[in-house]
Amino acid sequence: MYLIDDVTKMTGLTKRTLRYYEEIGLILPPQRTKGNARIYSEEEVKELRKVAEAKEVLGFSLQELQQFMSLKRMIEERSEQQGLSAKEITKIENLLENQIKMIEFKVVKMQAFKTELKEMRESAMEIHEKTKTKTKGEMKEWKDSIQITD
Repeated sequence: MYLIDDVTKMTGLTKRTLRYYEEIGLILPPQRTKGNARIYSEEEVKELRKVAEAKEVLGFSLQELQQFMSLKRMIEERSEQQGLSAKEITKIENLLENQIKMIEFKVVKMQAFKTELKEMRESAMEIHEKTKTKTKGEMKEWKDSIQITD
């Protein structure tokens, strides 16, 4: 079990962010000590790392993350209980398909941005090479124009 200070170090999230995620239902409220301090399990820390990664790296909004986490919880709860109805399965499939499409869209956008960055890098390198060549040519021209006299 980890105290909130430990969790902030492990996840890179602030205490305020952890409390906010709990407040909006993105994460379930953690257990509390007798002194009312939040304590997090290893599993909760792993979940928080996934949330942070999804938000930072994949660019998920909090709303998208809430949808994902509620789906995940629903599937986990139902697998432990009686299962899912056909209606629930259809709903889950549709929601997950939408999230998969959203990720695929983001991947395409990221690839396009990556390509643009590479092109910009190439342009900068070409400019640098032209500048070096021009400078060398100017230096040679300057040396040739100087006449050394004794």
